[in-house]
Amino acid sequence: MNSILLVGGTWDFQGGKKSRVVEKFAREFSYVTVYNGGYYFDLHRIIETSIYFDVVLWWANVPNDMPKVRNVKEINYKALLVTSKRNNGEYTFEELLQRSLEAKANLTIEFSEKGKVFNMRLFDPLGNLWYDGASIISCAEKMQKRLEFLSTITREPTISSDIKLEDLNLSDDTFNEDFLGIVRNYANVFAEAIFQTKDVKRFLGNASFRCPKGFPSFRQGDLIFVSRRNVNKEFISAQDFVPVYMKDGKIYYIGENKPSVDTPIQVRLYKMFPNINFMIHSHCYIKNALFTDRIVPCGAIEEVDEIERAVKKFYNGNFERVAYVLNLRGHGSIMMSKDPELLKDINIVGRQLPEIPKQKNNR
Repeated sequence: MNSILLVGGTWDFQGGKKSRVVEKFAREFSYVTVYNGGYYFDLHRIIETSIYFDVVLWWANVPNDMPKVRNVKEINYKALLVTSKRNNGEYTFEELLQRSLEAKANLTIEFSEKGKVFNMRLFDPLGNLWYDGASIISCAEKMQKRLEFLSTITREPTISSDIKLEDLNLSDDTFNEDFLGIVRNYANVFAEAIFQTKDVKRFLGNASFRCPKGFPSFRQGDLIFVSRRNVNKEFISAQDFVPVYMKDGKIYYIGENKPSVDTPIQVRLYKMFPNINFMIHSHCYIKNALFTDRIVPCGAIEEVDEIERAVKKFYNGNFERVAYVLNLRGHGSIMMSKDPELLKDINIVGRQLPEIPKQKNNR
């Protein structure tokens, strides 16, 4: 982490107000640029400068009757973003997660008052709790350690292909209706398990399959179809899947819709498991399934290594099975099978939120 932008305090038309908490946090970071309270319209200028920083702690407090300024990820999608929320019982933890997801935050701090104690909870958008207490020094230390880990993970973009969707000559039998039905059935199960509600603004998980027959007009090999981003799986159809393929180590997608952020991971998993044709990933756990070791975020290529190690450990290194179920520690689960029938009736359970990381190697 070479540079940090910390923006906090109150911002309004009267010049705002500084925050003592922001001042104390600022002392715990090196190479930090701090803006602590000020005039509201200056926030627009400041947020534009976020493109020059590796880490952005955007904790600006704006009165509720004024438009929020917090589109950090739109300006600098590569930045590691830490957001904040003051909460004295107004929001459930699940609602805080929804807000964190909407902001595309990597970490979030909840500030709350417990009697005379000012408490902080540091968590990620998957619901892992990295700190819970009243020490700013300890909270800042935990935050920096997790940010250091997140700065080492690998993300891979998907690239728009020159191949046209209409050139693929897709037929109706490309899309397995049994699989689509299974995905639809699991949609409500996942939503209720993790949030105890069907009202989930962003679906937590994705689905994919490959067509082993290949296509005559496509010379790069077999296609993999991955659900597009943020589609409601309860009503998923063939049109909600995006064809993707790997060429020269890069992932390409065909058509106008971008595929799920987990696409680079699942393309590699299909290559690793020759007998697997269908996958469903969720942010819930599978009852009695075994766990990977490290907590890695959505879209991190390192998840492939975690799954590979788990198969070597729990499946005796057998990569030619027709079905696998694994829990991704602090993240969710993945179900993989040769035939859709093998994905039915798997016992899904909600993760205990917040989830406290137990292993030492998750920083």
